[in-house]
Amino acid sequence: MGTNPLVSVIIPACNAQDLIAETLDSILAQTYENIEIIVVDDGSTDKTFQIVEGYGSRVRYYYQKNSGGCAVPRNTGIGHASGDLICFIDADDIMVPDRIAQQVDFLERHSHVSLVFSDYLNFNEDGPYPISHFQTCPRLWPLLRGQEELILEKAGALLSEENFGITGAFMLRKKLLAIEVGFEPTLKACEDFHFYFRLARHTPVGIINKVSFLRRLHGNNMSGNPSKMLSEGIRTRTWLRDSGQDPMIRAHLNAYIAGCHGAFARYHADQGHYLLALRYDVQALYCNSCWSRLCTSCRNLARTILLAAGLLKHN
Repeated sequence: MGTNPLVSVIIPACNAQDLIAETLDSILAQTYENIEIIVVDDGSTDKTFQIVEGYGSRVRYYYQKNSGGCAVPRNTGIGHASGDLICFIDADDIMVPDRIAQQVDFLERHSHVSLVFSDYLNFNEDGPYPISHFQTCPRLWPLLRGQEELILEKAGALLSEENFGITGAFMLRKKLLAIEVGFEPTLKACEDFHFYFRLARHTPVGIINKVSFLRRLHGNNMSGNPSKMLSEGIRTRTWLRDSGQDPMIRAHLNAYIAGCHGAFARYHADQGHYLLALRYDVQALYCNSCWSRLCTSCRNLARTILLAAGLLKHN
């Protein structure tokens, strides 16, 4: 990769007419200029096309039938990307002006690193959250506090304990896609974690202690669908566990899977599906039979029994 490499910015969009212009404007305002912007319209029925069309040749637009998620349009964008470096952003989020410049500079200074993350800040209609995402990560933050950047030689161990990333926060060298071809198209949630966890198996991972984008929280965020997040969380971590060799990472992934099963147990108990709740608690213990998991499952089981007996009110 030479100096001033081309960066491909990929945006999946579906019925994004209300917010995509703000996203595109934030990319066009980047201090780094050698970029191409690729919008993949995943079956919009609103005026997304007309808005993107208004940007002319500054934005490349591709339309496809709705896929029901972001994995497929991101893969479509990858297929059209010409840059040596690739990053992503959702059609309702906002890049800070030097996001791309910061990550390009990092990769140019660290030629052995092919994946780099920056921090991000959530916001909603009431304004920005008081702390950034990295500051909420109990494993990463003590390593990063007081430093501008660091390199994780084996990032999988940390990622298996806590997800410090998100799609809009990382940049990768395109050459990594010769090893890991893209997002898993059958996933409707957690596809970003599954993708960059796989990428991190093949490269050291850079961390830049600076907010790179603002993540908009609203009622349509996937994080607002707990059932889908839990089921896809189980699927992704199970695949990663079964395809990995490191026993510590496998143990961490098992603990996460058990936690999802436990959360599903509480969810179904609250819905009055008591036998299903009991089954999920048993699965949680099967995945992770440590003492803390046993205590948590026993509390869940007691709660389910009390709910079923009418001795405890639903939340």
